[in-house]
Amino acid sequence: MNLVIDIGNSLIKYYIFSKKNVILSNSVNNLSELIYGIKIYLKSIKAIIVSDVRGVDLAPIIQNFNKKFIYNLKTGFKFPYKISYKSIDSIGDDRLGLMGSAYLNFPKKDVLVIDIGSCITYDLLTKDGVYNGGLISPGFSFRYKSLNKFSGKLPFIDFNSKTKNYIGNDTKSSIVNGVSYGIYHEIIGNIEFFLKEYPNLTIILTGGDTNLLPKSIKNTIFANQEFLAQGLNYLLEYNKN
Repeated sequence: MNLVIDIGNSLIKYYIFSKKNVILSNSVNNLSELIYGIKIYLKSIKAIIVSDVRGVDLAPIIQNFNKKFIYNLKTGFKFPYKISYKSIDSIGDDRLGLMGSAYLNFPKKDVLVIDIGSCITYDLLTKDGVYNGGLISPGFSFRYKSLNKFSGKLPFIDFNSKTKNYIGNDTKSSIVNGVSYGIYHEIIGNIEFFLKEYPNLTIILTGGDTNLLPKSIKNTIFANQEFLAQGLNYLLEYNKN
C-alpha cells in the first residue's frame, strides 16, 4: 500500500492506494490527525509521497515510518516526463503531481491542466512529454480576502456565495460577481491563448473550487478530486521501480 499526502494551503488531504485503487481518503487539519486516521493501515503502508505547498513539519510522519520510505518530489526524484522549467526547486509539488496524472491519463497528447484552489494554476504538458510550465493567479479565497484587507470598507464575503444575475445590485453581489466572473473570463481567455498554439489541446479542470465557477466551460474535462492523488501515486510507483 502507498500513502499519498497532499498538503495544501488550507487542508491536508490523504489517500491510501492499494495498487491503483484508492481504498481510503480524507481531509484533516494536521498530520497528527492524519496518523490517527490511518492507524489500522500503519503496518501495511510501504511507501509514502508528500506534496507540500506550505512547508509543514513532517515529524509526525517520520516518527511513524522509516524515513527511507518517504519520497520527496525534489531531492533525487525522477520523472517520466521532461521538465523545461528554469528551476525544479521553485515548482510547486502539486503542479508536478498534476503533470504526472496528465502524462498517465493522456499519453502523447497536448494537455493543459487548470487547478482551481487557493491559487489557480495552468500547466502545459506537450504531446512529446515535456512540461513547459504555465501560469499562476489568485484563486477565489485570495481574491475575496484581498478585497477586504486592502480596502477601507469592502466586507469579507464567504467565497462559497453565488448570485443569479451577472450584474450585482448591492456590494455583496457586486463582489461575488466580480470575483467569480473575473475568474471565469480569465480561464476562458487563457484557454483561447493556449488553443492558438495547440489546436488539439486536451483541457482538464480540477481543484476544490471548480464548483464555484458561475458557468461550465465548454470543451473541458472535469477531473475528480483524485486526479492529483492519482498523479502522485503514479510518480511514487515510477520511482519505486
